[in-house]
Amino acid sequence: MCSPQSFLVFFRQRLHKANIRFALTSGQACVHYGIQQTTKDSDWIVEPRDLGKLVALLVELDTSPDMSVSYRAICGAPCSEDYLGNGWTTHVRITDANSTKHHLDFFGQAPRVTVLECDPLDSDIASRVLVAQMKKTDREKDWPFVAALGKQAIVQGDARGILHGQDVNWLIQTWNGIEPKLRVELASDRPLLQFIDDQPTKLRRAVMIEKFIWQVVNRSRYRVYQQAWKEFFRQWRREPGFQWPVEASFEVQCNLLADAAAKYKLPRAPLDLAAKERAMTNALQEASDVFAATTGELEQIAPPLRVLLP
Repeated sequence: MCSPQSFLVFFRQRLHKANIRFALTSGQACVHYGIQQTTKDSDWIVEPRDLGKLVALLVELDTSPDMSVSYRAICGAPCSEDYLGNGWTTHVRITDANSTKHHLDFFGQAPRVTVLECDPLDSDIASRVLVAQMKKTDREKDWPFVAALGKQAIVQGDARGILHGQDVNWLIQTWNGIEPKLRVELASDRPLLQFIDDQPTKLRRAVMIEKFIWQVVNRSRYRVYQQAWKEFFRQWRREPGFQWPVEASFEVQCNLLADAAAKYKLPRAPLDLAAKERAMTNALQEASDVFAATTGELEQIAPPLRVLLP
């Protein structure tokens, strides 16, 4: 079980055996869809109500003779519905019998995702539209995947693929092939699509501004969780003999982190409506500064808050 792919097969089987509802997403999903060659880490969206089963599975794997499980030493919350169901992530390392380390990130409520939607041909894999939405980060390297997934979705007959396209000519051509009734719904999620009919010469600039807004909003979102973790961790690490992750079983680690989160009040849902609105305001202000965009122009371009930060 050395290769990432063989480990994924194994772990998917164990998730099914434990009756855990999940979807493999991000880089490994891109590998599945043929738009990325390889990646070592894996990202999993787990139904929040099944996170207790996931912890039980990880404890079971940790107690097996040929495997160990540990939290990783980065910003991450307890693996529970209270936290992951509110946007936090849990970061775990599984070391197999060959001493190969596999890094797994678990989501309950994944960034920019409203519904856990899977590939019609493989229910273990997040849909192209879902993965594209998750890939709208502040990292430039993610955006080619956003566009590629959008194009694939259109080929598969899913008109929502146009919500992720970045190439102006492709957007125009694709838009013209979508029935007018459906266009209204799509434009409500991606307002700049209206430029295709009304102001096509401004579409290229609109795409650039929209992407910038997504990137700023994602940075703001991450900072909310990062700051909450830092404030919690700053108090926790003052304890005598502090060590994290501690050299102990995964079950002990889970209990220690849960107790510390309760004791030092790690907020379960730091990204409240006020924080979302601040992120949106910040993104619009930065876009105005960088692109000399007017308020009216930004209103025509910016995705609604329910799409940016559902």
